[in-house]
Amino acid sequence: MTQAATDYRRHKRIALTTLIGASLVLGIVDAALQLQSSSGLTFVGSLAMLIIGFRWLTLDAAELDIRRPMWLNIGIVMAAIVFVPYYLYKTRPAGHRLPAIASFFAIVLACALTSAVGAATMMYLSGSMPAPG
Repeated sequence: MTQAATDYRRHKRIALTTLIGASLVLGIVDAALQLQSSSGLTFVGSLAMLIIGFRWLTLDAAELDIRRPMWLNIGIVMAAIVFVPYYLYKTRPAGHRLPAIASFFAIVLACALTSAVGAATMMYLSGSMPAPG
């Protein structure tokens, strides 16, 4: 493996770790501002997560030495849940497509769960956790 490939993979791991961390922070902030209008802050957090995801895609495309067409970039911004799996399908060899797409959905789920953990932790620590049952 070349040094460049190693660097791309390291930076891609950093992007994914940052994405999970941003999900946790977004959950905490959403819960902290639950009683206030936080739509602007939620938008900023979602935009930050989109930028981090795009960073990963840029590193992946550079590692594979491919260029994404503009329509695919727009599609990823507008409907990532459809266009990122399409990108992964088109850029992975047969036999590696399904694991890549499954990993994408696992990351989406991990972000949702991490955000929920952040929100629940914030609600618990602030004393606004709903009573069980």
